[in-house]
Amino acid sequence: MGVEMFTLKKFLGVIASFAGIVLTSTVDISGESDENRGSFPHKSPRQISIGDALALLSAVLYGVYTIIMKRKVGDEARVNMPLFFGFVGLFNTIFLIPGFPVLHYTGVEPFKLPPTRRIWTIVLVNSAASLVSDFCWAYAMLLTSPLVVTVGLSLTIPLSLIGQMILNGQTSSGLYWLGAGIVFLSFLFINYESTHRE
Repeated sequence: MGVEMFTLKKFLGVIASFAGIVLTSTVDISGESDENRGSFPHKSPRQISIGDALALLSAVLYGVYTIIMKRKVGDEARVNMPLFFGFVGLFNTIFLIPGFPVLHYTGVEPFKLPPTRRIWTIVLVNSAASLVSDFCWAYAMLLTSPLVVTVGLSLTIPLSLIGQMILNGQTSSGLYWLGAGIVFLSFLFINYESTHRE
């Protein structure tokens, strides 16, 4: 598609990042004994399979979205970001709101408003954080490349564990930290390779 030049070094960086993600995912698939799971909650094999399938589908759709956006927009000067995200929100509302009653009345996902002021605060803070992160993601993707930004997003894996450690006192095995380190180093490597090539 001409969005980014393929190089062997970038490919190896992506493979390394994928390997790191697989290592960190062993927290989920460490078997019936919770020995390597740390203090993460136990999930059934069915829950893990459904979650992994949804994550894979999400990654594929996200990759298509990123490549199409970079291909069509190209440069950050050609897009008005508030207008762009306004249309994203409008189309999400138009196409996804009809799903709420269906999911609610079938009992798949009952809809309820947040019951307390604390929950409202959490929802509003997370909404604002999501909006800011989407703006940052879009600008970063237009300023760098889809590959750098996508591998950069995989840094949420080690950062989420740090958040869990601080907020909930949860820990994990050394294998998780090894995978997190590989993800971090692969991001640095791909970022260097992309900027060095340009």
